[in-house]
Amino acid sequence: MKSYDLIGCGALNLDLIYRLPADSPLWRELPPPGAEQAITPELRAHVDAALADIEPTRSGGGQAANTSFALARLGFSSAMLGRIGADDAGRFLAAELAPCDARYLALDGESGRVYVLLNEAGERRNLVWPAANDDFSTADLPRRLPPARFAYFSSFVGERPLATQLALLERLPADVEIAFDPGEIYARLGVKCFIPFLKRTSYVFATERELETLCGLTADKALSFLLDVGVGLVVCKMGDRGAQIVGRRLDLYVPPHPAEVVDVTGAGDLFAAGFIGGLIESLGLESAGRLAAWAASRGIAGLGRSTYPDAAAWRERVAEERGEI
Repeated sequence: MKSYDLIGCGALNLDLIYRLPADSPLWRELPPPGAEQAITPELRAHVDAALADIEPTRSGGGQAANTSFALARLGFSSAMLGRIGADDAGRFLAAELAPCDARYLALDGESGRVYVLLNEAGERRNLVWPAANDDFSTADLPRRLPPARFAYFSSFVGERPLATQLALLERLPADVEIAFDPGEIYARLGVKCFIPFLKRTSYVFATERELETLCGLTADKALSFLLDVGVGLVVCKMGDRGAQIVGRRLDLYVPPHPAEVVDVTGAGDLFAAGFIGGLIESLGLESAGRLAAWAASRGIAGLGRSTYPDAAAWRERVAEERGEI
């Protein structure tokens, strides 16, 4: 059985990316910039009607899917566990994942989608329609899990897929390093739901707001709490202010990498991919942080996954980090 550098597990969505003018009436009905929320059938119908005359950019989406895809683009081996629909969108999502391995995905029903609404500064609001993702169950897990160095978990909306992730966690060998990005949706559930994750997690990737929401504490106290639970390192993503990597004996600041902002969607997922790639390359945490910031800066320069860096760019950047060029 093929071994992977990383297997991802999380929602897979068709991202429908819309850039809306400042005077769009939709802004008055939506959560603040950066927010992510599941939507009701009524709100979906309203949004579909409001956007009917605008042609979106389509892209594969989902936090773990983005990270798995990005790592594969950088030249590493990755695979994805989850559920997509047996529809045109599902076929698009499976093809979009390449070179990440999509063979373990379950196919049934309607594919999940996210309405990514961008303002003129590239800030986004995500409206999530989970569809097939909510049906992800233990029956969708492979009987034999592929060997992997890392497993990367990110959010779903429903209760069943979270229970499936917990079952997957129990089946993973002890030597698999766990990375976890709760996102806003899981953060709102509260930290008690994720204690089994956190006790095994080597790396948590989260924004300041997600840390505060998850733990019900200020960001500084949330960091201490997560480390006390058993998390190895917390990577606090701070957008255009960079990132902070915090451990029991570590507090490392990662400055942002300069970039022209087109779409910030997936920037944190690319940051995680660059960071994990740096670890796989056996570089130190400072180098891994710089590579993460570089990868994120490349991604936000275009819509969706259109400007994710490739293996040639990664090899050149790693050589620079090692002082070889």
